[in-house]
Amino acid sequence: MLSASQSYHAAGPTRYTFNLLRELRALGAPERFIAYFNEAHTPAELAPTPGFRTRATKWPTERATARIAWEQLVLPRHLHHDHVTVLHGAVNALPLLWRGRSVVTILDLTFLRLPEAFNRGNRTYLRWMASYSAHRADRVIAISEATRQDVIGLLRIDPRRVQRVYCGVDARFQPLGASAEVEELRRRWGLQTGFILYLGTIEPRKNLARLIDAYAELRRRGATDRPLVLAGGRGWGDAAIIERAAQAGIADAVRFVGFVPEAEIPHWYNAADLFVYLSEYEGFGLPPLEALACGTPVVASNRSSLPEVVGEAGVLVDPTDTGAIADAMQRVLDDTALRSRLSDAGPRQASHFTWRETAEQTLAVYRDVSSRA
Repeated sequence: MLSASQSYHAAGPTRYTFNLLRELRALGAPERFIAYFNEAHTPAELAPTPGFRTRATKWPTERATARIAWEQLVLPRHLHHDHVTVLHGAVNALPLLWRGRSVVTILDLTFLRLPEAFNRGNRTYLRWMASYSAHRADRVIAISEATRQDVIGLLRIDPRRVQRVYCGVDARFQPLGASAEVEELRRRWGLQTGFILYLGTIEPRKNLARLIDAYAELRRRGATDRPLVLAGGRGWGDAAIIERAAQAGIADAVRFVGFVPEAEIPHWYNAADLFVYLSEYEGFGLPPLEALACGTPVVASNRSSLPEVVGEAGVLVDPTDTGAIADAMQRVLDDTALRSRLSDAGPRQASHFTWRETAEQTLAVYRDVSSRA
């Protein structure tokens, strides 16, 4: 599931998989790890070591159909050849032909909670494969307690088999102040007077229509003249989001800046006056955590996993109440003391989530599964 493409494919699943592998590689554990990659997407940071090997394929696995075919038909042969004892399906899926010990991570069950946000074929595959894999695996990893409860309740999995292992935040996400990179980004995009930021895939399930409506309400109130920046790769149904800004009469004030290269993401958080993330459902929510780590004030949804991530370091709001969203945004923008408190609290909250701890807890799951063989 690793992707180097400048699109939504390089979003949450890629970042989870990459950071987990990087930290497992760095642990120096006695176990031997093998990571299976698309040849074109093998990161230099995951170069082989004595305890960490890679096996690359030339299959065009950036295409979903090719990835599924490789995963189901080719991967089991590699696993047998490489004498693998525990397989980890890091993104909701396991091969049907694998009969050895296995762990699967369920990143989220959005396709069950918000089925209208997926096309029919994608929704059908995800529902069947996640259910099969969760029942087949010796242990299921869920990346938040909210997701763990969904796996137990929606997929009907024994709670004793579902382990919560939080995601982490990389050390490069930190307050940068008026660094040269941050100032250059503001200058390049004409954002020197400040802006409100959303960063993630541009798609309806991120509740961007209500964010645009709430922002339009702020403009009607005369509460801000800061532009709203929607940053991220274009996902399924993105045209409706772009159209919503035009319908609200604020197309000139809403900036769609497209996919953000990985190295630039901390600069965007640091440059923003406010970060807003209003999904009705998230398996974890990496962007608000990264914004917190950068000391950027956050307004986030009070649904699913987001309260676990944001805690008391941000302002939580009902994502279905446009007026409440506008009120929360205005409060943070107008209240200097509140903004300062949130900026101080964010990095402290984010410090509770590290990729090293993610890797250590995941390795403990592997060892538990292996010991039961």
